[in-house]
Amino acid sequence: MHDKNYLLSLLDYNSWANNEFFKVVIKLPTDEVNKQRKSFMNSIRNSLNHLLVIDKIWLSNMKKQKHSFNNLQTILFEDIEDLWDEKNKMDLEINDYVSNLNKDHLEEVVNFELIGGNKSSLPRYMIITHLVTHGGFHRGILAEMFGQIPLPPVGQDITVWYNLKIKN
Repeated sequence: MHDKNYLLSLLDYNSWANNEFFKVVIKLPTDEVNKQRKSFMNSIRNSLNHLLVIDKIWLSNMKKQKHSFNNLQTILFEDIEDLWDEKNKMDLEINDYVSNLNKDHLEEVVNFELIGGNKSSLPRYMIITHLVTHGGFHRGILAEMFGQIPLPPVGQDITVWYNLKIKN
């Protein structure tokens, strides 16, 4: 769990899975992407923006810096192509950040304040793990919204990612 290579693999998987969703979303009409749905995150656009917001918040927390967000559903990008581009840049930034951590940095407990004002702490390796599991949770919400269009579910299986990775 504290192994940097393992954490980098999880981040690589997370990035791949997010891109699998973006590949589908980018082909949808804008009204489908922005449509208000009966879902926890209200729209596909909101869900994808939320993933980027959370990445920015947690990267700031890991760096022990303040972030500027006061809303988990902040819309950073209306245009999905711009959002996808920025999400890919953020994935690379997180990956670079984690690549430069040593074991002590991974295990260091980071104190932070949640948007609601609650204070908490986690070791960095758990924050990184949270980023990946959080992404999976929200891709599940996206899959639910895809069913409302209706679209078939997007494959995000870690076994598919792993087998693609070892073939390359």
